[in-house]
Amino acid sequence: MLSIVDQARTPNWSEDVRQADWIARRLSGNWGTVLGVIPDGFEAYARVLHPVETPERGRDRLVRWRDVAERSGMPLRHNSQYHSIALPPERPATPGPDFGHGPRVGSLYSEDIRVLAEIGRRWTSTPELCWFCLWDGYGWNNMVFMVEHGASAPPVPPDPIPDSVREGPKVRLPNRSYFVYSGPVEAGVATFGLSDTEQSPNLWWPQDQSWCIATELDLEWTYVAGSAGMIDDILTDSRIEALPANPAEPINRIEDWVKDWIDTAIRELMETGQTSITTSMGTMEASIEMPSPPRQGSLSYRSTDLQGRTRQSGGQPLGIYNAEHMDRIVRSVLTKRIIAMAEF
Repeated sequence: MLSIVDQARTPNWSEDVRQADWIARRLSGNWGTVLGVIPDGFEAYARVLHPVETPERGRDRLVRWRDVAERSGMPLRHNSQYHSIALPPERPATPGPDFGHGPRVGSLYSEDIRVLAEIGRRWTSTPELCWFCLWDGYGWNNMVFMVEHGASAPPVPPDPIPDSVREGPKVRLPNRSYFVYSGPVEAGVATFGLSDTEQSPNLWWPQDQSWCIATELDLEWTYVAGSAGMIDDILTDSRIEALPANPAEPINRIEDWVKDWIDTAIRELMETGQTSITTSMGTMEASIEMPSPPRQGSLSYRSTDLQGRTRQSGGQPLGIYNAEHMDRIVRSVLTKRIIAMAEF
C-alpha cells in the first residue's frame, strides 16, 4: 500500500466520474459568472490570486498582487482584475521594479496548493479521500519541439496520461471535459510531475463535498468555496494572497479608464482610420481598413512599452458585417490588446 506521501505525489486515476455529478448540478451554466466555474450553495467564496511570473522566481519571495498595487498606487479591491492594479490610469510617479509577465494563468503554484491543502484538511471529515479533475485538453500526448533548421529534435517524452485513462470515461461539465483521480487532500500537487510544466488540478474537493477549489484555464486566480470558517482561514493566512469573492458577480470586468481608452481608440479609428492611444504602460497604435464588398476589411495593431520596444503586434480580419457587429469585434480585439499591456 502506498504511503500518504506517495499517494500525494502520484495520481490515482479513476473511472468513477460520477463523483463530479454534484458539481454539474450546482453550476449555473452562465460561463461568465463565478457560479459558472464553481458550484453554488456554499456559505462563502474567495479568490486565491496567482503570484506574478518573474525571471527571479525561486530565488526570492513570490511577487504578490499587493506588491504590484503598492508600486502603482492603486487599491487592491475584492473585485480587482490584474489590470486594475498593473495598468493604472496614470503612470506611477516613481518607476518600480519590473514584475515580469503577469500572473500565471490556469494553474496554482505548488506553495499555494500546499497551504490550501493544509487548510482544507481542517475543514473536511474525509481528508484522506479527495477527488481531482484535470482538463483533458493539455496537449501532452501531442508534444513537438521546434528546432532550428538542420538541428536534431530531442526525443519526445512519453504521454504522462495512461492510454486507459485517455480512452476511458471523463467528467463532462459545460465547456470542459476532465480526467479524474483520487487521493488525500495533499494530492493537489500530484499533477506537477506529469510534464515539464507545473499544472495544478482544475477542480478538487473532498468526498464529503464540504468545499471545492476551481482553477479555470483562462483565469489568473483560483476560486475556493466552503464554510465561512474555512474561507476566513484562507483570507487571513499570510502565506497566500486571497480576496473575498461574490458568487453573483461576473468573472471579468473592465476598469472605467480602460473603457475610456478603448472608446477613444474606436472613435478615432472610425473617423480617421487610425489611432494612437497612450496608456500608463505604453502606447498602442491601430489602423483599420473598412470592408468594401466583396473585399473584407482588417484591423492592425502594434503596442510598444515605455522604452519604445514593440511588445505585441498583429491583425484581425474583419468580415463584411454591419456596423454594430464590426464595432463588437474591434472593441473586443482592442480591449484584449490594451489589457495585455498590464503585463509589459
